[in-house]
Amino acid sequence: MADRAGKLKRLVRVQRQIERVAEIELAVILRERAIVDDTRTALVDALGSLSPLHQAMATHYTKRFSGLETRDRRLTGMQAMQEKRVLTEKTKADRLKDQAREAATNEEREAEDDGLLDLLDMVMAAKARTD
Repeated sequence: MADRAGKLKRLVRVQRQIERVAEIELAVILRERAIVDDTRTALVDALGSLSPLHQAMATHYTKRFSGLETRDRRLTGMQAMQEKRVLTEKTKADRLKDQAREAATNEEREAEDDGLLDLLDMVMAAKARTD
């Protein structure tokens, strides 16, 4: 039983690392969305420009903008899934932490009980010798 608390503590550390990985993956997705948003803004500015060069490239810009819209929708879905995963991993880690705390408390209680039983056995043995 003494091993259970230690094993749970190790599991908590591993689960926290998994949680951090999920958070990092979410940050990567958010960064990609920011890049897509900046690129879309630049394309809108270019499409609104009066420059002959930009007007000549308008069809290419609209195709690129359409691709960016598709990518943004995909990244939005990925972000929602990743946010859910981060929450799930955090919940798992919190539950494991509670279980580890409970196991440690139970082990302390069991050790105290064993100590009291040993003391009681010693007192009973000493009393039996004196009688």
